[in-house]
Amino acid sequence: MKVTDAQKKNLLNAKVAVALQSELGRQPKTAEIEQIAMLTRVMWKTVVGLHYQRKIMKQEGQLALF
Repeated sequence: MKVTDAQKKNLLNAKVAVALQSELGRQPKTAEIEQIAMLTRVMWKTVVGLHYQRKIMKQEGQLALF
């Protein structure tokens, strides 16, 4: 069974909604959920992307050692 991007996004939104409800003590608004989910996706791409680029550069010997 292949998990689609829409299913991944819905799962992330559900996890964010549960975490916000636990933290705020109230039902989070849709805009709050979307904002946090977007921030999470951007941060994930930033962290994983930089890690991957650094790994490739290190393998190719282009990483500065200072």
